[in-house]
Amino acid sequence: MMNINPVDKDEIELLLNYPLMSKSLQDGTITYSGFIEINNTDYKVSVQQVSEKTFVLHLPHNLKHLKRKFSNIMQQQSTNSIVSYLDSLTVYIKSKIPSSEPSTHCDIYKQVLHEYYELTRFYVNLKKCHLARDLSKINISTEDDQNRTHSVEITVNYENKDIFQITDYDLPQDKDILKASSNLREVYEQFHRSVDNLQSFFNLMEVVDTNSCILDPVHPKKRHNYRRIWIGENISMILTVDPLNVSRIPEIKFLGPEPLVEAYRTTINGNLKKWDQNNDTFSEILHLIGITEFPQKKATVNVGDDLLIMSGDCNICYSSRLNDKLPEIICKNKFCENYYHTECLYEWLMSVNARRFFTEVIGNCPNCEKNITCPIPRQMT
Repeated sequence: MMNINPVDKDEIELLLNYPLMSKSLQDGTITYSGFIEINNTDYKVSVQQVSEKTFVLHLPHNLKHLKRKFSNIMQQQSTNSIVSYLDSLTVYIKSKIPSSEPSTHCDIYKQVLHEYYELTRFYVNLKKCHLARDLSKINISTEDDQNRTHSVEITVNYENKDIFQITDYDLPQDKDILKASSNLREVYEQFHRSVDNLQSFFNLMEVVDTNSCILDPVHPKKRHNYRRIWIGENISMILTVDPLNVSRIPEIKFLGPEPLVEAYRTTINGNLKKWDQNNDTFSEILHLIGITEFPQKKATVNVGDDLLIMSGDCNICYSSRLNDKLPEIICKNKFCENYYHTECLYEWLMSVNARRFFTEVIGNCPNCEKNITCPIPRQMT
């Protein structure tokens, strides 16, 4: 068998692995110079071997920012082989610069199909599970312990390491809480845990919806943690609940004539200390506002072909809803107390040259001509 001395062996390995690199000897210093290929791009490099285990690297201008850190790494990983040195350099540069090579995503496609199949086999409470034809989205419907249906959309992002990300669902929770993952079951379980944690919230809102007249939202969804409840012909209340702590005292705001609003505020302030978070939350809400049950609104009355304007309708556009919002402003004149949408009143006041300030407009009520204040709509600021 032919023996190969160490020098010849290194040169053969260099030729086989880095054919565009050449070796030269000048003034007793060995220099390796040429090109290495990284992500289908050739980079010109030069490496001086000043001792058996010491190499000095020279990189092109567009890679000079990588030199110091790589040199520090190689000081801790001593090597006496130029091929090993160039291997480490190639791996390091690949990790720091983006690849220009197009990805086929084949391995990810296989992963998505496999994990989708495993998900449908593992969870028996899935009501519906659908994978888009282009493997970009997974839509899931599931049932909780009370047979309520919950839907979630999981998007497949082929550009990220954590390819599965929840992008749409009907829960009163910030999407940022649900993290992306490379595991589909892990992402789905995050959603399922959120649903389990919100069972008390769903139960309470169902009781509120069943036992009160809801003005807003018209069609409540599971993500809505507020309800605008009809109390009387000219007064309503907005109930806002903490979804993760329904036994906590909710936020309550009344809309209506100032004397009525003040009366309810006084009642609530007097009952705050009586709140018992260990009792039924709905009963505690009723006790807090001083009633035994929420009143029920009578059906709308039609006269001929014209619909009577109900108390609480906007006195400018003569409708209860504008962009799916109820009137928010009530004239404080006790002989007027007409309702207005913020947008309607703002446009009216600006058309008659009312005084505009940083956050509000002050002018005369369209009905009684007494002073009225209107916040500037968000889209107008």
